Amino acid sequence: MTTNTASTPAKPLGKYPYVKRAGDNIYVSGMSARLADGSVGGTTPAADGSVHCDVRVQTRIVIEKIRDALATYGAGLEDCAAMTVYLVDMQDFDAYNQVYGEYFSEQGPTRTTVAVHQLPHPHMVVELTAIAFKPS
Repeated sequence: MTTNTASTPAKPLGKYPYVKRAGDNIYVSGMSARLADGSVGGTTPAADGSVHCDVRVQTRIVIEKIRDALATYGAGLEDCAAMTVYLVDMQDFDAYNQVYGEYFSEQGPTRTTVAVHQLPHPHMVVELTAIAFKPS
């Protein structure tokens, strides 16, 4: 079992690797739109102090972060076998699903989407985990 910690875009919030290989499987920890500087992508502050969180932008950032994590082991999104998606608001499902469909087809990974009460930062509205299969 190997762990890759090189070139992570944002340090994990705890003591865990963001990607790990176990045999021919590659596991990607939950990815969010948190950026290297600690900010959350896909957010726009309003004059009244509120923040608009764009699930489309965040989904795109997250999938591309998963793509980059898999690439550290020579794998790609096409190698994904399973995805788990966490949405803070199921009202965002259609928008997230539209972006997801730009990256994956019906032949893509299996997928489970669940609603969660909250994620580690109030501006995070989507998080994904992935399991890929890539013979070493």
